Amino acid sequence: MAEGRRVSFEALQSFIARALTTQGLAERDAETVARLMAQADLQGSDGHGVIRLGQYLKRIQSGGMNIHPQIRVIRERAAMALVDGDNGMGHLVVSKAVSLAAEKARTTGVAWVGTRMSNHAGPASLYVRALADQDLIGIYYAVGNANHLPPWGGMDMLLSTNPIAIAFPRGHVEPSVVLDMATTVAA
Repeated sequence: MAEGRRVSFEALQSFIARALTTQGLAERDAETVARLMAQADLQGSDGHGVIRLGQYLKRIQSGGMNIHPQIRVIRERAAMALVDGDNGMGHLVVSKAVSLAAEKARTTGVAWVGTRMSNHAGPASLYVRALADQDLIGIYYAVGNANHLPPWGGMDMLLSTNPIAIAFPRGHVEPSVVLDMATTVAA
């Protein structure tokens, strides 16, 4: 077995961004997705990092994902919003939702921002951690679209993993507390 190679965060991020721009993603979008994918690997969420790049590229090449989405807010109130991802990369859609949620929470004290028409966005912990880094509490719930498990006591695959993540800051001297889990026995 060959000895593992270490790759710097910057090199990994650059590789992912180049792969995405060769498929037509705007450079800024590719850099955002690449940063989040590399962060997933860096934090140990290996199933959500660079290992997904091949799947994303195949989906883009097959026309299954919009590489030039018009991500927009379609409903909005002071403390809530609904973001339509226009079938764009989930990393971009959820990043927009998190940014909007942070802005609204700082203004109103609380916020809820939902998304629709999105795709896989990597580990939920990335997004709640980003909120905790801004001294906000982050809560993330997702409803998956692929059925991977049966309900308790059942045999038919009827449920998705439906990830849940929560993070809260502990001041600037302690790291944030972050929980990221699926609703399955093994994610």
